[in-house]
Amino acid sequence: MLDMLYPSPDETVSSKTLSIAISTDIKTLDIAKATSIADFEILGNVYETLFRITYDVDQGKLKYVPWLVDYYAQVNKTFWVFKLKNNIVFHNGKTLTAYDVNASIVRAITAGGIPQMLFTDTGGKPIIDRIVVFNETYFGIALRKPFAPLIEHLAHLSMGIMPRDLAEKYMNQTITDINDVVGTGPYKIVSWERGLSAKLAKFENYWRGVPKIDEINYLIMPDANTRIIALKSGQVDIAIDIPPEAIDQLRIDGFNIIATPVVRHVIVAINTQRLPDTRIRCALNYAVDKESIVTNLMKGYAKVSNSVISTIFPGAKELKPFNYNPVRAVELINEAGGINRTLTLIVSTKGSKDLELAEIIRHYLKNVGVDVRIVPMEHTAFLNKVFTEHDFDLAIYGPSPSSTYYALSYWKTGSYLNGPLYSNTRSRRATRKSNLDY
Repeated sequence: MLDMLYPSPDETVSSKTLSIAISTDIKTLDIAKATSIADFEILGNVYETLFRITYDVDQGKLKYVPWLVDYYAQVNKTFWVFKLKNNIVFHNGKTLTAYDVNASIVRAITAGGIPQMLFTDTGGKPIIDRIVVFNETYFGIALRKPFAPLIEHLAHLSMGIMPRDLAEKYMNQTITDINDVVGTGPYKIVSWERGLSAKLAKFENYWRGVPKIDEINYLIMPDANTRIIALKSGQVDIAIDIPPEAIDQLRIDGFNIIATPVVRHVIVAINTQRLPDTRIRCALNYAVDKESIVTNLMKGYAKVSNSVISTIFPGAKELKPFNYNPVRAVELINEAGGINRTLTLIVSTKGSKDLELAEIIRHYLKNVGVDVRIVPMEHTAFLNKVFTEHDFDLAIYGPSPSSTYYALSYWKTGSYLNGPLYSNTRSRRATRKSNLDY
């Protein structure tokens, strides 16, 4: 996943072990069931997809570029044709073919998880009607109906391509045998000690050339201070997920800081069933000084959102954000008859900054007369409260979707990801006539 691991055509390949401190362990060896940052960070070096997500610095937007695919075309509104690159081989020595692609896509969607979400419409019906394999190089995808994000979704790492025999072997089960973790990526996974480390070794026959680094050793270090100490002592070469307040000192100490744009969109979700009055929900937005949070809590390594999804996505609509206006917040609360109870703000203990953010939110809401009780929760229990039970008033979380369609699933009526149960039943005309100044 790191471009520095790939040699340029005129570059001499060096030999080295790279040690990386990461905050969480991988949760699965099965790329189709991957959900966490660690899953994709590590398995993303093992598996590759038909298309790859890149970042256009000039445009400030994500791009989806052909990767294992050499050529593709949209024949009509519902049929696409693809041609694979030549001479790409899997870690087991077998050549990549369209039959592998077919089996991998079918297996990924069948396995559930993110792939099933990406290729199922809001009515629960599959987006792909069938995959047509013309020969070992060419294949087509027939859709049930037009679907603009097809390429974006094929680029998601959970759609990693594996050999046909393994895809068929695990069609209805989870991959747990490390020997069956086989992709076309620059590295092979050779060991995984749960909670401790994961080790990758370079793939000599990688289609882009022999990787520069012989081995990558991921060390699991949940505590940020431990990762920083390991970095300073030379135990690791790279530390991921450094707290913003530690960055300036590390830069002074001579470390290279690499800050890359991400799609994580941190929100304080408002349960629309618990707080149905839009005046109250607008008031909560006016009450919080988001610019101050970006400056003081995140030390400038974030920006205030101006959309319901990250504007890093192509085509994402930029909206007018709520300005900090506590006076207006109080006015709206009074107009709505007040909030006559203490609101519950649930927060996962997994996020390094989420608990601090919760305290700041409580402070701002207290200033406009709203009492808040913070309830920290273990991450799995937190997810259940938000997305299954919908048992909260406010909840802090940060969706990290891979496409606009996926991101909007957090707000679609009836979607599993719609934790706040948001549903806009007003027409656009009614919305324009709203007298709320937001």
